[in-house]
Amino acid sequence: MDLLLTVRLPPGDPRASQCRSAVQLSACRGKLMDLKPRRALGPLSDWTVPQRWFGHFYALGAAWNATVAYLLLGSPYYAALPAAQRSTCALALGLLQLHLTRRLVETVGLMAYPPSARMHGIAYLFGMSYYFLVSLSILPPSAYPPLWTHAAALLHGRRTGLPPVQLGLVAGRLTAVQLAGAAIFLAGNILQWHSHWLLARLAGKGRRGGYKIPRGGGFELVSCPHYLGEVVIYAGLVLVQAWCRATTWLMLLWVVTNLSLAADMTHRWYHDHFKTYPASRRALFPFLY
Repeated sequence: MDLLLTVRLPPGDPRASQCRSAVQLSACRGKLMDLKPRRALGPLSDWTVPQRWFGHFYALGAAWNATVAYLLLGSPYYAALPAAQRSTCALALGLLQLHLTRRLVETVGLMAYPPSARMHGIAYLFGMSYYFLVSLSILPPSAYPPLWTHAAALLHGRRTGLPPVQLGLVAGRLTAVQLAGAAIFLAGNILQWHSHWLLARLAGKGRRGGYKIPRGGGFELVSCPHYLGEVVIYAGLVLVQAWCRATTWLMLLWVVTNLSLAADMTHRWYHDHFKTYPASRRALFPFLY
């Protein structure tokens, strides 16, 4: 992110510092709220919402992704696509639905956010808009007009059936790279779920004694394996899209940039608060960063 700001703004420009502070502020949540830069966004600097509202992201994302899948798979446009493109769209939407539904169930049923845990309002608004756009971002641009046309037809009572998606046919049209991407996507979900399960169990043990050092699983290598899982998920999605969707690459770039910042702040927080914190752990990427 610092590199992007340097390219966009002249050296010494005060806007670079302001932008950097605003991005840092958007990454502050929960225990990191104490690290937020002061007055980075003027009167909006102290605008926060409950951190448990994270569940809103995944409720919106899961419902909207299911809607997009219904509109696409039941449209004449989808039926006219080449078989390989139909398989790619069905796989990408199916995997994304699995991820968003898991995160919704996990956020509501597993994660224990203290009543005092907050996140910045700008981060909340960005998250809501992001999870509205993510499903559209994995589709070809030519799919958008047919989606709206199909939606309008449904609103006027002209129903079309959702064709059955034959899993064998979908898999048969996928390349080895796409199948590897699906496996990586699922591995990222498993890593993220296990990391959140460890954090939830640790939160239950630490209710009386405050925060504790996470142990086990990916925490033996990095401070934020749940963020690493998110990076792996989007890397898998890039491969599922057969490298060819620029928007998927941009999503991966954003996830790496945003979570690198959040992981660095979390890593420094642990070191500041625990003198015995393992020195061998990295922030986000094992053995590297």
